[in-house]
Amino acid sequence: GPITVAVKITMDPVQVNDVFVCHSTEFLEAENITQIFWDVTVQPFVQNGTISKKESRCRADTPTSAPTVLPTAANVTTASTTTLSPAPTTTPKPVENPDTGKYFLKNGNETCLLATVGLQLNISQDKPRLININPKTTSAGGSCGNTTATLKLNDGNSTLIAFTFVVNNASAQKYHLKEVNVTLLNSLNGSVILTADNNNFTKWDAFLGTSYMCRKEQTLEVNEVLQVHTFNLWIQPFLVKDNKFSAAEECFADSDLNFLIPIAVGMALGFLIILVFISYLIGRRKSRTGYQSV
Repeated sequence: GPITVAVKITMDPVQVNDVFVCHSTEFLEAENITQIFWDVTVQPFVQNGTISKKESRCRADTPTSAPTVLPTAANVTTASTTTLSPAPTTTPKPVENPDTGKYFLKNGNETCLLATVGLQLNISQDKPRLININPKTTSAGGSCGNTTATLKLNDGNSTLIAFTFVVNNASAQKYHLKEVNVTLLNSLNGSVILTADNNNFTKWDAFLGTSYMCRKEQTLEVNEVLQVHTFNLWIQPFLVKDNKFSAAEECFADSDLNFLIPIAVGMALGFLIILVFISYLIGRRKSRTGYQSV
């Protein structure tokens, strides 16, 4: 359910007729909740229905410079013995991997699409940033068909993501991801901030009647300014039976890891056997030398 927190903020006062602007990222923490703000523009008291052209910037946006000190006899003689400590820098907290969400679509009373995935947006427009999709606030919609299926995710009316799958025309026995569409909205007025679309994907292919799985992180290049990162992906857009995933076809990254583990174990055991055999030969040779000397 909803979680309500209150944060007491200490900031410089702003003139009533000024608009407050802060492009820097601010982190506000309270009761294990972290709120992240950036590119803030707000004027709570608007005069005559017109936003002011006079800005008041936050301290993080204001460049700081050391005061200029003219050289004197006093500060010249002490300069060589005085060490200035560097100003502390604030490092933004790294964005953790997103939580894994579980989504499904129904056609009548039967489930027609299943998906388990953690989603993260990587935006390089203006100021680069990462946005995690929160499964707790994300609803699933879309449509299922015999040859096309679309999963639409809506994260709190601020982020819309659509994944479209198609059945291969050539064989009609396999399917793949065909299109990804992402739209970012202003949560205050619903205006579009950014939209990106790519309908030339041929990823996540698997046979009909099976699911596709990739536990490793994958990157979908939607366009030059937006990427979608997926984590712990498991999806089946066609022929779902009994509300369960069918046997999974794993991605190359996962299968490669599964092959490497037994190979590494086998090589280690082989090396150990060789060492034991060499030790046995050396010991036997020393024993024969001892008998001859007697």
